[in-house]
Amino acid sequence: MSSARGYYANDRWDVAAWVDVIAIEYETLVGVYPFDDVFRSLGGDLELLDVGCGTAIFPGYLDPILSEDVHLRADLLDISEASLVRASEVLTSLDHFTVGDAYRSWIEDLPDLGDDRYHVVWAIHSLTTVDRDRMPASYDRLMASVKPGGYLYIYQLTADSAYQQVHRLYRAARGGNRYMEFEDTVNMFDAAGYEYEVVELAFDHVVPDPSLAKYLQKVTLDDTVSVELFEPILTQLRGDGVVRFPQTVNLIAAHKPD
Repeated sequence: MSSARGYYANDRWDVAAWVDVIAIEYETLVGVYPFDDVFRSLGGDLELLDVGCGTAIFPGYLDPILSEDVHLRADLLDISEASLVRASEVLTSLDHFTVGDAYRSWIEDLPDLGDDRYHVVWAIHSLTTVDRDRMPASYDRLMASVKPGGYLYIYQLTADSAYQQVHRLYRAARGGNRYMEFEDTVNMFDAAGYEYEVVELAFDHVVPDPSLAKYLQKVTLDDTVSVELFEPILTQLRGDGVVRFPQTVNLIAAHKPD
């Protein structure tokens, strides 16, 4: 069994196989939210902080839809040194991104980012395993780092997502902390008085049977878990050699007033 921190820090999963399944999450996101319009309204030449950058999957989907006059200088934050290196390589290859500073840090232990520094801060699917009790303070620091008129974007699974169905079965058998959800962030934003809108997204993860064990290990961050543990939900989702996991992952766009 691997802790979330150990799993991420050691980059144990097959990134290519994972991206094959979750590409729909990023394709859907860039198809429904007007990132290009928003970025051009902010001036086009923007400072960005990518919180939990991972291997820069999201920028790879966003880059092709951006206008020629949009450019993002991206500071990267992640606990994994390997992810920081890979994200930097990916962004360097894209048309609309350049790489700024890199921070190796847990999201709950943010470095001094300064105030009013970034036009855009985003955390795209990177807040699942954080300590929920410490996140209000982290959100306050992230919002403080956003320039007036800028945006803090959080892309996060919901309580109804199949991610959570899988994780509830896992926790019943193995224990562990509950994943942080979209609903948690909304409650924190409401308590803080942030202005925000929500974009609701739904799609399926289509996982071929031979890839199922690796998929479930990635979702639970445990490379020892077996498929049999999840049969109570898999029997309802199997068909034609694949398993279709219905996911709901919502975007929160919090705007910092001018």
